[in-house]
Amino acid sequence: MIILKGKISYYKILGVDENASNHELRKAFCKLSIELHPDTTSLEIDEAKSKFQAVLEAYENLNNSNLRKIYDAKLKEKYRSKNNIKVLNNLIIDSNNQNLVGNRRPFSNGELFSLFLLFIIIAICLIGSIFIASFTGKELDTIPIWLVK
Repeated sequence: MIILKGKISYYKILGVDENASNHELRKAFCKLSIELHPDTTSLEIDEAKSKFQAVLEAYENLNNSNLRKIYDAKLKEKYRSKNNIKVLNNLIIDSNNQNLVGNRRPFSNGELFSLFLLFIIIAICLIGSIFIASFTGKELDTIPIWLVK
């Protein structure tokens, strides 16, 4: 879901140019999140929370290429026709596209690799514990001890 709010664009919130790369967006987001996060700022909690949420929303919309294209098109449309500004200021675009903010982004290659390593480590631990138990002379108990007379 994209919400065009008031007169402040997502680019102004992040303090970047409209042609900014994803790297520049991330850099601006990291800088602002450190400054505005409710846990690390000297601002009042409510003010810090609302500003941080605005920065997070701006970053999520501009970092996603599909959302950014939609947002840029709406910005151009807003600036072209002054008669439709009231309608566009309250515009909510809802889509069932899986790449939009309502849904999670796909895993990156590093995250997939980490998950793969996690599953491998769990499998090795399970196999290793069965192997160690079999060589120490212990059997796998299928009947609980408290049922054995």
